[in-house]
Amino acid sequence: MQSFIHAGGPFMYPILLLAIIAAVLFVWRVAQAFRGDKTSLPTALQARTVLHLGVCALVIGIVAQLTGLYRAATAVLEATEISPVILARGIQVSFNTTLLGMYVLVICMLLWLILRAVLAHRSAAV
Repeated sequence: MQSFIHAGGPFMYPILLLAIIAAVLFVWRVAQAFRGDKTSLPTALQARTVLHLGVCALVIGIVAQLTGLYRAATAVLEATEISPVILARGIQVSFNTTLLGMYVLVICMLLWLILRAVLAHRSAAV
């Protein structure tokens, strides 16, 4: 896992940071929902923040991949001779950020669905 993240370059860390923020926000919103006070219940808009963080992670991943592919294409144009293995490895590594962004989005979607169910249950109980 560490080599996957390290190979992906500097864009991997903002994606991981968004994942951590989404997880902390999820825990905070669930704790808020179980406090019992109807005025402190998170709204549906506040619950969607977890989902929006996942979408941001995916967008950062896609932008990072496009940036990497652009830089690789520039290097190929400038090189007189390049090994197909090196080119294939570069293309493969460029997918790391998009894959991590997609993983974060899927996890955020699951957290959002759970949070939505908790909020619906708590608002009906209060």
